[in-house]
Formats: sequence, structure tokens, C-alpha cells
Amino acid sequence: MEKSKRIALARRMIELTELDQPDMGEESWETDIGRFTDPVRFELEKQKLFLELPQLIALSADIPEPGNYYATEIAGRPILLVRGKDGIARAFLNACRHRGVQVAKGCGKAAGFSCPYHAWTYGLDGSLISVPNRAAFEEKQLNGLVELPSAEKGGMILVHPQPDGHLDFDEFFGPMQAYLEDFKIEEYELIHAYRAPARINWKHAVDGGLENYHTPFLHKDTFGRISRNSALSRALLHIPFGSHHALVAPNDAILTLKDLPEDQWPHHCHFTSTNSVFPNTVIGGGFPLPVLFFQRSEPGDKVGECDYVFRLYGKKNASPEERAMQLEGVKLFMQVAVQEDMDVQVNAQIMMEKGIVPTVVFGRREINLTRMHKEYDAVIGHDAEKAVKEVHERMKNYKGNKMAAE
Repeated sequence: MEKSKRIALARRMIELTELDQPDMGEESWETDIGRFTDPVRFELEKQKLFLELPQLIALSADIPEPGNYYATEIAGRPILLVRGKDGIARAFLNACRHRGVQVAKGCGKAAGFSCPYHAWTYGLDGSLISVPNRAAFEEKQLNGLVELPSAEKGGMILVHPQPDGHLDFDEFFGPMQAYLEDFKIEEYELIHAYRAPARINWKHAVDGGLENYHTPFLHKDTFGRISRNSALSRALLHIPFGSHHALVAPNDAILTLKDLPEDQWPHHCHFTSTNSVFPNTVIGGGFPLPVLFFQRSEPGDKVGECDYVFRLYGKKNASPEERAMQLEGVKLFMQVAVQEDMDVQVNAQIMMEKGIVPTVVFGRREINLTRMHKEYDAVIGHDAEKAVKEVHERMKNYKGNKMAAE
């Protein structure tokens, strides 16, 4: 991002600190809980938001060298990322062309992939290179792995889950691309990986990182202690980048810039951010924090389940002291994401499924959440206003019937 634009963001955060005011949106939005609990909507989301759109599913650091592979998925669709001998990152459907068995699991380094069922073997470029008793098949039936459209740029790997899907890296990221370039993602390496089933709808995980309203309460002993200035800790900005969003967070050193000439300001301007890449990838951390994190919450088999992926990265060639700081950063992020955030998100999911609350509200300090959820609704054609009216009408009728019975 141009330095002048970063300076403008920094000045706005300094201004909010001096006014002791948080960044506020124009509306407090009441919406339906069906976005977290409705199985019909859930299946539509998987199709429209995941299987028909490009997805940021990994960083270059996940397959840094030729031969490296990473088996992951998009809404249950198995994906195999591989860096070929030519250094190019490619994506394939992780399924043998014989009987569909997955040819790789987890991550690692290999010269090729052999199906465990009948030993059909594929090269790093997806080509079929070996078939036992090859004469038993018609030559036209012997095919390589199905390759998917993919692109790698700026340390990020974008994949479309359909072989004939449209993928344009620059078009997908739009103005957020220039902003993410400042994170220098290509300079990081993987230092910790976590993946586990989670008892939440996938959207809870995205929501958790894109608002700061909860930080002084839920994270009072972790992230809530990072800034010594309470007004500064509230002076975060909510920046839209088309379908993507950033929650921009200053650190205490930003206040030292106020009286300096702008040509003396560092490019980073002493702020970082948590960034939502549509629909469900979140990247955050980086300077001045010692680690960068990558989160994806893949929709599970049921509306209230997801596969939670949380990976952490540190700068390459770190000194022993820097590596120690990175490992401390890993502990902090794991505590915040997997313990603190996940605990309340699971509770919220269960309460919603039980019908304890009829609707949910995103306040004027949860600007990104309102914007993101309205974008989800637009893609799947959901009328939230109508859904909320129906809820209130049912509640009104229930109260009326109860009073009449009494």
C-alpha cells in the first residue's frame, strides 16, 4: 500500500485516541440466527461461497520447496497442493483416477504420490507415471490427477475448487492485494500447525478476529494487555476492500509519530491488522508481533460443525532470540484462538441451536461483521430483513396466544 495511505490510517487512529472514541459504524444490525443454524442455508453457502468461488487456502510457506505437498480441503472437497520440480505451485483434486482414493494425507516432501489401494502413481505435476498391470486398461482411461486453476503471488496460494472455474488473482484480491503486500508474507516460514474439528458454524471463527469489542473482556489477560493505552486499544479501524475486510490495530509506538514530519514516518506506521479474505480465510499478526497467523474454518458435514485450521509462521532465518519470541507468540495466539475464542464460540453455537435467543445483533463497533454477513447474504440471495420480521411476528403471536390462554 502507498505510504501516504498508511499515514492517513495512522493519523485517523491517533485522532481517535486523542478523542478517546472507537471507530463506529452507522448501524447496529439485528439479523437472524439462521445464518449459524439453518441446514438449508448451510448447504447453499457451501455451494455458492466455497465451491463456486476461488479460495485462499494456503501460503507459499506451506509448500516452500520442490517436492513439498500439503493436503487440505475446501468445504469437504479434497485438495492437494504440490510444488513441482520447476518450482511452480499446483493444485489437484486429491483423488486417484482409478477408484477415487486420496493419494496423500497431511503434509511433507515426496518424489510423487502412490495410491494406497492399487498403487497408481503420479508425479509432482499430476501426471500418471505408473500403473500395475497397465495392459488391463484402455490407454484413454489412464489419466493424471485432475488439476485445478491456481495462482501464487505475494506468498499466497489461490485455488478454484472446480477444474473449469474462473480464477484471476488480481481480480479476486482487488485493492486488498496492495495492502497485504506490506506484510511481506513470502518472508515467513511455517513454525506451528493446528487442525481439529470444531463445534461451531464456520462463520463464528471468521467473526472472532474481525472485531475488537470483545477483546478487553474475553482477552483481558492476553491480547487485552498488549497496549498500555486504553484509548489506543480501542482506536482500531474497520477497512473494507471490496468483499474483503481488515481490522487495523495500532501499537503504542504510533503515538510517537504525531509530531514528526511525515517523511520520517516508517512505512509500517506502527500498525498491523487482522484481515478477512472472502469468504473464510483470516490472516493476521506480523510486525510488531513475532508471528503471522493463517486461519481457515472449513464447513463440516453439519451446520454447527467445521474443520478448524490454524497455522502460524515466523520470519525466516530468525536468530535464537527471535525464534524464542516467535515461539512465545505461538503460545499466545494458540491460547487466544483455540482456547479463549473457541470456548465462547462453541457456547454461542449451542445456545443458538437451542433457540435461546431469537436473533443476533452486530453493533456499531462490529462494523466488519455487518459488512461481511451482508456480503454472504447477497451471494446466496438471503433476505435478512424478511427473516427478522418473521421472527418478530412469531414472537408477537406467541405472546398474544399466551396472554389469551391466561
